[in-house]
Amino acid sequence: MAKNKLHKYQRVKHLPNVIFSMFGKPGSPFPYPWYDKRYKGMERILELGCGKGEYSLSFAAANPLKFFVGIDYKSHRICTGAEKAIAQGLENVLFLRARIEYLREFFVKHSIHEIWLTFPDPHSKNRAIKSRLSAAPFLDTYAHLLVPNGIVHLKTDSDMLYNYTRKSIQQWGGHVVTESDNIHGTDCKSPAASDIVSAFEKTALSKGLAIKYMAFKLD
Repeated sequence: MAKNKLHKYQRVKHLPNVIFSMFGKPGSPFPYPWYDKRYKGMERILELGCGKGEYSLSFAAANPLKFFVGIDYKSHRICTGAEKAIAQGLENVLFLRARIEYLREFFVKHSIHEIWLTFPDPHSKNRAIKSRLSAAPFLDTYAHLLVPNGIVHLKTDSDMLYNYTRKSIQQWGGHVVTESDNIHGTDCKSPAASDIVSAFEKTALSKGLAIKYMAFKLD
């Protein structure tokens, strides 16, 4: 393991804006800071598989009256985003190190307003379908967490995942609100989807890949 990665593993343990999965009791999310009274009344927005938190940081900076939680299992990636949040003085964003499969342990039912899936692993092999973040078990979890009329956003460079997600939503019983198969080549109804461009997205664009966007509801 590279030295820089090792250093981040050590540093992240001491960052005040990073919460580890053992912070609260399984099945009882109330001890977690996003339910603290100082954040009362703020919309809660999750970024799943946040990596270095580029979207969470940009969203938090642009929306000081909303609360953001970036979630990833890679400590060294979270470390980068969390340190930037501290340097920028962003108090409306936290990071959670946890597996997405266990989201219900950390958030109360019907308490999340939006969920962002930013370039999730498409898991292209058939045996990995259940790991796709738009597979039915994950949709069940999102529906459990979202407030009525809450929304899920997907950004991806994968045609396969984009088309799979549409089909998965229909089979589940949800509905697509808006979609674009190239947010940088057409008018996109979600400025947040096209205005924020992560390092991963820049790499995809440099390869000539179209960035796709979909917003859907699970009411």
